[in-house]
Amino acid sequence: MKYFLLFISAIAILSCDSETDEVVVEAEVQVELPKYTFTTIEQKISYCIGLDQGSSAKQYFNSPELKGKFRSLEVKKGMIAYLKGENLRILPTQLDSIFELYLIPSGVDSSIISSKDASYAFGIQEGNTLVSSLVARGIDQKMNVDLLVAGIEDGMTNVKPSVSIKDARIEVVSYYSEINKVLGENFLLQNSSREEVVTLESGLQYQIFKKGNGEKPSLTDSVIVHYTGRFVDGREFESTVPSKIPAEFTPMSVIPGWTEGLLLMKEGGQYRFFIPFDLAYGEEGNPRIEPFTTLVFDIELLKVKKYLANQ
Repeated sequence: MKYFLLFISAIAILSCDSETDEVVVEAEVQVELPKYTFTTIEQKISYCIGLDQGSSAKQYFNSPELKGKFRSLEVKKGMIAYLKGENLRILPTQLDSIFELYLIPSGVDSSIISSKDASYAFGIQEGNTLVSSLVARGIDQKMNVDLLVAGIEDGMTNVKPSVSIKDARIEVVSYYSEINKVLGENFLLQNSSREEVVTLESGLQYQIFKKGNGEKPSLTDSVIVHYTGRFVDGREFESTVPSKIPAEFTPMSVIPGWTEGLLLMKEGGQYRFFIPFDLAYGEEGNPRIEPFTTLVFDIELLKVKKYLANQ
């Protein structure tokens, strides 16, 4: 399907000696898009999945933690180039090296890797993750690539989409719910047979990468952790790693799978938890997590701050 997108972008760059000091201002003008006509379920869901993915990516890369570190336009280019099978200016095998050089504890370092290339690389990774999720769900062959890409375009730019982002999300959640339940159950069943994985009575599964030898938290203590959250198909939905800023909270304030898992850990420990949907966000999900979704978390427990009742 051919489609037409009016897009106006203004980029203002203040020249200076180092790219680290470069200021990039991206301005997008609201325009009206022609409406797409969907004649099949596959066409509509392809567009809705793309729209949901694009709007989520735009929100993520413009979050307070990442804002100013990445260029959303380059992220979009990387995603779409990967999905359309175009020649990539950065190879997927180079991604880890690029991220390692660009993301540093104090923020970003653009002396070796430019923000343009880092953003494009993240777009490639987003595209790869989306394809992996579709393949894992067994629906990749049902997707209309043109409409999938059109949805991403609409989700990442300031245009009026053919389906509202809210309605697209509802469509995607409904479509994925039953798939998620079966996918999670099958994943956990197969995962439980791995020698290195421990399955608890609750259904929580975990794998130890490093035991740690420090304090063990209680429900009322505070913990400081780095973590990365993924779906069972490999898509990453949340992480403290890119920002280099760890999270702090009490074990009693998080999802049941986290609560149970954190109480097993000691300072310095690195665990991977496989959390069934009923120990995560259940049958309802939340704005970012679909219903019936099994989750995978890598958690590094950096520090335990003991609760002192008299303080």
